[in-house]
Amino acid sequence: MTEPCLARRGASERRFGESIKRLAFAVSFRFFLALLLALPVRAEVAPQPDLTRAIVAENARLVREIAAGTAALEQARSDLRQLRSRRSELDQRMQRIERHAQVNALGQLFAQAVIEQLSRLPSSEGFENDRRQRLDRLEAASDATLRAERALDELADMETATVMRFAASKPPLPDALWPQFEAAARPLLGEQRTLLTGLDEQQGQLLQALQASDAAALELAQRTQAVRAELTRLLFWVPARPSLQTVGEFSRSWAWMTSLANWRAAAVSLAEELASRPFWPVLALLLAVTLLFARARLQAQLVVLAPADANSDRYWIGYTVTALAITLALALPGPLLMWTAATLLAASLDAEPFALALGAALAATGKLLLALSALAWLLDRRGVAGGHFGWDESLLGFTRHALRRFSLLFVPLLLVVTLNGLDHAPFANRESIGRMSFSFAMLVFAAFLVRLLRRRSPLIQRLYARAPRSWAVRLYALWFSAAVAVPLAIAGLSAAGYFVAAGYFFGHTLMSLFLILGAVALYGLIALWVQVERRRLRRHQAREALRQAREAAAETGEDGSEVAEPAPARLDIAAISEQTRSLLDLFITLLLLGGIWEVWKGGLPALSVIGDYVLWTYHATVDGTATTLPLTVGNLFMAIVVGVVTVVAVRNVGALLDIVLLQRFEVQADATYAIKIITRYVLAAVGMVSALSIVGIGWADVHWLIAAMGVGLGFGLQEIVANFVSGLIVLAERPIRIGDIVTVGEVTGTVARIRARATAVVDFDGKEVIIPNKAFITGSVVNWTLSNQTTRLLLKVGVAYGSDIALVQRVLLEAVRANADVLADPSPSVFFMGFGDSSLDFEIRAFVGSFDKRLRVQHELNVAMEAVLREQGVEIPFPQRDLHVRSAPALVGLQESVQGQGDGLPTAPAQAMPSASPSA
Repeated sequence: MTEPCLARRGASERRFGESIKRLAFAVSFRFFLALLLALPVRAEVAPQPDLTRAIVAENARLVREIAAGTAALEQARSDLRQLRSRRSELDQRMQRIERHAQVNALGQLFAQAVIEQLSRLPSSEGFENDRRQRLDRLEAASDATLRAERALDELADMETATVMRFAASKPPLPDALWPQFEAAARPLLGEQRTLLTGLDEQQGQLLQALQASDAAALELAQRTQAVRAELTRLLFWVPARPSLQTVGEFSRSWAWMTSLANWRAAAVSLAEELASRPFWPVLALLLAVTLLFARARLQAQLVVLAPADANSDRYWIGYTVTALAITLALALPGPLLMWTAATLLAASLDAEPFALALGAALAATGKLLLALSALAWLLDRRGVAGGHFGWDESLLGFTRHALRRFSLLFVPLLLVVTLNGLDHAPFANRESIGRMSFSFAMLVFAAFLVRLLRRRSPLIQRLYARAPRSWAVRLYALWFSAAVAVPLAIAGLSAAGYFVAAGYFFGHTLMSLFLILGAVALYGLIALWVQVERRRLRRHQAREALRQAREAAAETGEDGSEVAEPAPARLDIAAISEQTRSLLDLFITLLLLGGIWEVWKGGLPALSVIGDYVLWTYHATVDGTATTLPLTVGNLFMAIVVGVVTVVAVRNVGALLDIVLLQRFEVQADATYAIKIITRYVLAAVGMVSALSIVGIGWADVHWLIAAMGVGLGFGLQEIVANFVSGLIVLAERPIRIGDIVTVGEVTGTVARIRARATAVVDFDGKEVIIPNKAFITGSVVNWTLSNQTTRLLLKVGVAYGSDIALVQRVLLEAVRANADVLADPSPSVFFMGFGDSSLDFEIRAFVGSFDKRLRVQHELNVAMEAVLREQGVEIPFPQRDLHVRSAPALVGLQESVQGQGDGLPTAPAQAMPSASPSA
């Protein structure tokens, strides 16, 4: 909008405001005049003055709303001007910073200027509070506009509006008063319409001003965020290299830190704040003293709460949670006093910079002291790690001793660093004492890690003894070097002039380390709960088995008290434990990744220099336009993260589905297995596609490869593809399931695993036979247990001719029915099937409940039938053959030949040849 337009608009708005003020004065004058005139004639025409007074009161209310709206409009326009002015000033300051940043030789003064600009930036909380207030005003203005528009619609027809007002009076007015009412109400309603018109226009202008202010505030917030990110990046990667001036400022910085006047002023500020608000500080002091005096009792309580054989029946996880709270209470006194002093110093209005810097240093150091003290008490020999989690006491003693020696030196060093390196300290202190003490603290930290993780330390020796082939042992040199290199690299950053970057990396690395320790403690807590529940389950099983044994002994007339306590019945505890462990690993991993992301996400703008480093470029099509896109370190890292998360999810999604979802529904075991396998395939496909898309490999880049692979698969790998597709069909249709007994060709066994290419079947010899999935779809398969576990036994028995058929049938049927594993429904049967060569043939048909009972029951029935037939004197015959001899002339010559040999054989007429025929 041009300046003449703005001038005309301002003049029209001023004229409109003046007319509104004149109208408001006239309405107010008429309101008071109507009140004065209504007093003498109240007894004569009481209803009419009341009704007109209501219209006058409405007009007066509209005048007040217009006045308030005028003030709100001026405030909104003033806020808009201020927001635009702040945006302009911010841009100017940032332009100066960027102009100086283009110079390669940047010194301490530039870093100091950047720090000052960062401290002057408005906070995001302030923007959010202003936005909430602005939204409330926008809502009020919108509601006022809607009310004014509705009222104007009612006053569009003045005659109708007057009649409606007359008819709506209570009590009803007589018709004789209509002329007087109309003469008094019509002018007032006309004034009300004018006021409503002005109010509607004013609220519309207020809405526009508030919306413009909201847009300007949002733009300023976004610009402020971008400026903060850029200034932080400059502080991170623009070094303030040490110089002779830094060495010269060391003595002055030391004098500032050790000045008795500064410490005396801080003590005075602390005493004044304590005197003005003593309640909470005194309460914190009493709590710290109480915890110190109750330390021995709290340590004894840790031992009482530890799970043991004596209290395993009544132990619950709340005991360990209480023990963790006691551990925190044991570590609290020192940090609590430091935080109390820090709060008092920060709240002092007249505090000097040293007092403010001391308060900030005490607050930051108190957090570190609390974390280190809590970890030391956690590792105490009577603490949670040893008494509750069952960790090795010798390792705990070594680690606790090393940690306490480290804390005695490291915590005072960090107090010096924070006192000289935070916002309220002079910049010279940051670059001299702050940088030197921070570098020395990092060297102390590296020495502590070397002592704790060296090859000869008890921790690493125990690792080698318990898991000599684990990846932690194989990659020991790599992760040990990385662990020691981190504090050394941070110290190098600080010495090179990147003090802000070094402090950021150290703080967030330390927070990540404590997050990992917290995750380990949480894992131990949940694992302890699982272990106690397993032991309670075993004891319940043992007691139930003992009760059943004693009841059985009592039924047989034996002394049940002599029955020894049996071993607990074995349920699928190992499988439950494995599922729980998998779910626990997934839960802790996701929780830890989320915590680490929360810790490091604030520094992503500063770390963007690393993440934005281009590794290579690739060509892609965006919105139909071919373009070249860079692949950065951040993209590669995100692809690796997606791949790792995919692997973890694929490995643990089965246990997650089992425990969280599938156990809540009545899903068969085979359906559960199919759901888990298909879910793994889907997760693997989604993860692979996501990781490839992050690194710039999309469908358009690989469709030709997929087509070529399709041709190759069609010719060379069609069997593999057929088996894979067959595996998907098997999982979907479920003609075979895990645990089914199947016969495929000459192989009979139990289905153990169904994979993408083949299915593993364990035969009755214990061998695993790998059968391609295609055989289950295209071939003939016998599934003995698909829809029904019941299977039929067909036994054949032959008895001698002359046996009593009815007796044989009866005794065989009784022997079959006497077996407990033979089902009564379908009932067993015995049939006389016919006359055999040497026996009367019977068939026995019996049913058993499962396939695994088949061989055993068949053996038991054969033994029982043989015994009962022997008892009844029924013979089971041998196969019989009769020999018949018929005449054969050809044998005469044979006989003469034999006699001529003089072998002394007797001669006999042999005029026949043997012929065998079956005997009846």
